Amino acid sequence: PQISQGANPFTISLIGAALIAGISLVLGHGFNKQTGVALLSIMVTINLAMVLSIVFVNISHLFGLGTEEAFYLQTGMEKAINLRGLLLGGIIIGVLGVLDDVATAQVAAVAELRAANPALSAKELYIRASRIGHEHIVAVVNTLVLAYVGAAFPLVLLFQTFQLPWWVTLNTEMISEEVVRTLIGSVALVAAVPIATSLAVWYFHRQSK
Repeated sequence: PQISQGANPFTISLIGAALIAGISLVLGHGFNKQTGVALLSIMVTINLAMVLSIVFVNISHLFGLGTEEAFYLQTGMEKAINLRGLLLGGIIIGVLGVLDDVATAQVAAVAELRAANPALSAKELYIRASRIGHEHIVAVVNTLVLAYVGAAFPLVLLFQTFQLPWWVTLNTEMISEEVVRTLIGSVALVAAVPIATSLAVWYFHRQSK
């Protein structure tokens, strides 16, 4: 409702992302220390994704006009919608969807490793948890790619039918937006593992002492 009334979509999406992350983590995993560390990890990574999204969108000169819905919003709303802000906000919400999985899994892995072997040093704990995170990231990326191709299958067939030069296809607003989404999401996923692991190791190792 705030966005439809003319508020900045990017700002509203950041506030919404923080609320969504807090509420969903508490409802899904309970109100405990692991949830708190996971939430902090998500917020740090979201801030990184926020900076990256602003830089990537500005460098790519994207204006949020890559979908038919964006054109409809220009004519169907009483107040003007900031389409670039809407694109940025959508990227943040999309990143949040995958960070929940990665951050909670990493924090849980550190907590379980620490409980299983309290003698592990902080360095050993980080290395072992990072290995788990690496395997998790590979699986998540494969899942995301296959899910995206499945959802965009008609579009893939359309490009195959018309067979435009690859550089023409890549520079269309529609494809450029998805490339930027994918890059930011991938960087955020990869960054989430060391961020969540470091925070969890610092917290649980300090707590045990």
